[in-house]
Amino acid sequence: MRRNLFLASVLAAMLPLSVAAEVTLHANNNVELLTYNGQSHKSSMFGKQEPIILENGTQQVAFRYVESFEEGKDISFIKSDVLVVTFDANDKDVYFAFPKHKNKRQARAFNENPNFKLVDETHSSIAFEQNKLMKSGFQLSRDYLAELSRFNQTDAPASLQLTAAPSTTVSRTSHVVVGSKSIDEIDYQLHYWFEKASPEAKARFKAYVNTQ
Repeated sequence: MRRNLFLASVLAAMLPLSVAAEVTLHANNNVELLTYNGQSHKSSMFGKQEPIILENGTQQVAFRYVESFEEGKDISFIKSDVLVVTFDANDKDVYFAFPKHKNKRQARAFNENPNFKLVDETHSSIAFEQNKLMKSGFQLSRDYLAELSRFNQTDAPASLQLTAAPSTTVSRTSHVVVGSKSIDEIDYQLHYWFEKASPEAKARFKAYVNTQ
């Protein structure tokens, strides 16, 4: 009887561990997370980015890398193309690790050839595949989930098609859209100056927003 009770208590203690098995994706403020595992996501513009909890297994995320550069009294932002990464992870904390860029030239070079890492809580590298999710022409808005659905039907690197040939290569063409400031850039400006503000100024701004 005691042995049965002991086994039952051990199984009960192990059950929360199996339920809690998950992957925690940490996105810093330079990462504009757009989708993860078939779900759309809107990164927080104000305050700390909250970690994303994912189920164990194969993960696919789409994001932009955003950097800010001060030029006198002005601030400008360099955004990467939409990057797609797939990786396998179980019971890990996953972090992005990007190189530091001193100027816009280095940031633009990064966009042409994105070089970054995914690491776990022990700073060990996590293997992943990457690609770009490109769309030409005027981009007022994009349906990233629909684009990813079409992308995943190809054998391109970072797609979820399991029959992809390892030797497959894909030619990529960059598309640059030039125009007036977009709503996204205004959001970035607000976020940047909010982070620079004093605690008192942040409180006044939040109070003002709450009255609108």
